[in-house]
Amino acid sequence: MRGTWGLHFHLQDVYDSEDQVHGDHWAGWTGFTCLALLVRGAKGGVLPAEQAAQMVTRRPGTRPVELETDYFVYANDPVGFAAAVRGFLAAASAPG
Repeated sequence: MRGTWGLHFHLQDVYDSEDQVHGDHWAGWTGFTCLALLVRGAKGGVLPAEQAAQMVTRRPGTRPVELETDYFVYANDPVGFAAAVRGFLAAASAPG
């Protein structure tokens, strides 16, 4: 067999995922009170800066981190992503 290729995902999953991002999801976001880490890629177009700022404002205890990469943060800046997670967990587990 020569020259074969294919997608590493099901195309219907892409369509289903796209459908899930539309709508009003504020109740789901603000319905929790636990601490949250919001990691955003500054060069990505998935989460606009204005919406990220609203997310932080609407849910107390949200720590925003913006990295100079696209939306695929953990893959394209693994060092920055890991540092953000480590910092968040260290702050969350610190006494007082």
